[in-house]
Amino acid sequence: MFMENLKKYSLTNSLDKNIKMIQGIFKNDENIDLRMFQNQYNDIKGCIFFINTMVDTTTVDEYILKPVLDNKALPGNVDHITYLSTQVLTSSKLKISAPVEDIVDAIVYGNTVLIAEGCAQVIIIFTQGWQIRDITEPEGEKALKGPREGFLESLDVNLTMIRRKIRSKDLKFHHMTVGERTRTEVCVCYIDGLVREEILNRVIRKIENIYIDGIFDTKNIGEFISDIPFSIFETGHFTEKPDTTAAMILEGRVAVLIDGSPSAITLPSLFIETFIASDDYALNYYYASMRRLLRIIGFVITISLPALYLALVAFHQSTLPTDLLVTIYTAREGVPFPTVLELIVLVIMFEVLIEAGTRAPSGIGQALSIVGVLVLGTAAVDARLVSAPTIIIVGAAAIMELMLPEITGPLAILRVGLLILASLLGLYGYMFGILALLIHLFSLRSVGIPYMESLASLRPQSIKDTFVRAPAWYMRYRPKFMSKDYKRGSIGGKGDD
Repeated sequence: MFMENLKKYSLTNSLDKNIKMIQGIFKNDENIDLRMFQNQYNDIKGCIFFINTMVDTTTVDEYILKPVLDNKALPGNVDHITYLSTQVLTSSKLKISAPVEDIVDAIVYGNTVLIAEGCAQVIIIFTQGWQIRDITEPEGEKALKGPREGFLESLDVNLTMIRRKIRSKDLKFHHMTVGERTRTEVCVCYIDGLVREEILNRVIRKIENIYIDGIFDTKNIGEFISDIPFSIFETGHFTEKPDTTAAMILEGRVAVLIDGSPSAITLPSLFIETFIASDDYALNYYYASMRRLLRIIGFVITISLPALYLALVAFHQSTLPTDLLVTIYTAREGVPFPTVLELIVLVIMFEVLIEAGTRAPSGIGQALSIVGVLVLGTAAVDARLVSAPTIIIVGAAAIMELMLPEITGPLAILRVGLLILASLLGLYGYMFGILALLIHLFSLRSVGIPYMESLASLRPQSIKDTFVRAPAWYMRYRPKFMSKDYKRGSIGGKGDD
């Protein structure tokens, strides 16, 4: 609505009218600076608009004002805007524009707009100069080996890091603007010749159809372009690492980045990518495969362990060894609460501790985790409020959850859901829950591609990078369902099939 209102404005040949129009648009905004100028050697008269806190003042002074004021020659019958942009201004990045929407966008994004007398066009000079943080390793994607750099909140810097990884003329960037008021710049990255047009067009169309007043993170984009928005699983892969993003683009995927967010979303996404770490490809493939299998086993354990424990202890005691059953019931002697209530309360408490440890400052978070797990857990067992086996079961499930930080939310929901089903029907409830989970996963789509696509085939080339990580020289083909050119390399070298 805000940008629609700007369409009623238009530039004229009068400098005074253009100035009043822009000042009216930015009424009561004291950060907007106006700098008038008039060349002493010729009749060029004009002004520049910029936001003083967002521009690099050195660029404004040295590459805009100084060349314009020092210029002496002015050929006859030449448009001032054309002359200034082609023969006077020394800035490396500028463009001529006329729509008022572009002018407003340029000013609020930290650029400088030059207006000249007698011209119904302006020059937009790129002069952003705000501060950005240093490139560091993402906290949520720690790597044992391999690249350590992570994305920043600057879209230009992020695109540069991707370009450094993929030095190809086929790497393309498609820019869009999303958000009626925030006017956030969104960039879709892909490799021409690898990406399938139907996937690319679907992503671009979904982003263009987003109608909201503000976008601040790629998670917002992911929610709008999701094929099944009410699923607990995100059908887009989020990462803060440029090397991971570049690797996904080389698979034929599409990467979406937005200005102001230090993460990218790659599409289409597969469920198996949840268990893949970026440093798997920097480690020996035997060790990397073992670690990946541990993550998959951890996924099953973290959602299943409390439910299975409850089902066996409360419904199917005959399936447990007698000695183990006696030990469990001895430990529960004197505990006033039923097992199901113990488990639910402890699962919630562990999630609270994880959340508090994550949100608190690093030193306090570590101390909080130790106090919560050791002190409170021991005190609860000594006070006979909970039993020791229950503490062990819930603690083991919580530790397994930390192996998969990307899906901690779905894991917590699944753990509680399976626990409730097991409390109602025992092992049958647990199995019904697992069956419903599998049906849901196989029904999901990511921009039209089945979410479980890579797990639906038993061909060696299809499972080479799923449950295990095959050697790099063996992974000769990209997934056919998402890339036009599926041949990646060969065992013997160039030309070897």
